[in-house]
Amino acid sequence: MEMKGTARPDILVVADRVPDFDRASGSLRFYQMLRILARKYRVAFLGRVDAGGETPRRYARALEAVGVEVRSSSEVDVADEVERVGLCVLFELFWIAEQALGRVRLRRPDLPVIVDSVDVHFLRERRATEYAKRRRLARLRAARTRRRELGVYARADLVLAVTEADRAEILRELPTAQVAVVPNIHVVHEAVPGFEARRANSIMFVGGFFHLPNVDGMLHFCRDVLPLVRKKLPDASLTIVGDRPPPEVRALAGEGIVVTGWVPQIEPYLDSHCVGIAPLRYGAGMKGKVGEALAAGLPMVTTSIGAEGMSLEHGRTAMIADSPEAFASAVVQVCTNPDLHRQLSREGLAHVRQRWDTAAVEQSLYAAVDSLRGVRPRRMTSRERLGARASELYVRSGVPGKIARVERVARWYASRLSRIHTTR
Repeated sequence: MEMKGTARPDILVVADRVPDFDRASGSLRFYQMLRILARKYRVAFLGRVDAGGETPRRYARALEAVGVEVRSSSEVDVADEVERVGLCVLFELFWIAEQALGRVRLRRPDLPVIVDSVDVHFLRERRATEYAKRRRLARLRAARTRRRELGVYARADLVLAVTEADRAEILRELPTAQVAVVPNIHVVHEAVPGFEARRANSIMFVGGFFHLPNVDGMLHFCRDVLPLVRKKLPDASLTIVGDRPPPEVRALAGEGIVVTGWVPQIEPYLDSHCVGIAPLRYGAGMKGKVGEALAAGLPMVTTSIGAEGMSLEHGRTAMIADSPEAFASAVVQVCTNPDLHRQLSREGLAHVRQRWDTAAVEQSLYAAVDSLRGVRPRRMTSRERLGARASELYVRSGVPGKIARVERVARWYASRLSRIHTTR
């Protein structure tokens, strides 16, 4: 490993943009991974940083504060940046790797490549087809994602999965792949409010709404579950917290339902509500909203999908129910049974502390990265090499840079229009 005072990074991290860690669970995990890696290795980050926008710069400064060198992908090309890397390249998502992995291999065939799955995208999309309005189109989309995603994982030297369930799914499709598990990372709250200190019969959901399972889950809960809860608890209230709620979610507001959108601090909501919910009907990976609530001592009611890969035990660490009737009954039990509430809070905290706090996860992450030392990277096929050379010529033509500049201008105008609309 290079000493942390030298200019040459050990790890080059390639992402779409700087992780907006207070807006999305996946981004929070990624930020915490980078923070942990920067303790041991010299880490350079390459992603989209809008120099004209204060919000992206805030996230970039957060990375720099923990020792990560931040470079803007609009100014630096990954193939040039990879020349100075000592240990490996880490791609945030399969579709980021899909764009650049070949060019990295072409320039540095000696350098191992890691791809972080975040969740198994094709599995999530395949499960979503059951609830899609146009099922045939949804199945075709999931099949296409499967081909693309597995194609990238097959070319990587190491794939990171977020749960053992996701790891098993990848290995079922690619038995020879090298797959390590790096779960979400949660900071356990040392002091949490008890049952009596919380608002009676208050229900909370948190999740970014650019993630479609969250949209489906909230529409399903308000349509099929909340009326059943209110038969037993007429005064039950619901707070929906999350970035970018679409019109159909914003329309849920009223009659005891509050839609906050993004909030700068989530802790007051976790501390004041009686029960958290994750009524997900499809998805994959580890659900950050579940782990976050458990780490704050907030009892959770979730589905089998929401609990997947987390080793939760119904009635002990969380309440797990799939039908509307069972889910509503579980919410009512948590809101009205102080002993059950205290047990779920206590056992949830212990569960997180044992499995997902920083100390528990960092060794797994270090072991995964260090396993690449001395590894011979996968060799490119003739077809992959030809594709990489074509991609290299396209990038060197300057066309992608022109497109990126047009996109930046369009984003600037969109943000201005949004601010104007908000102030009216």
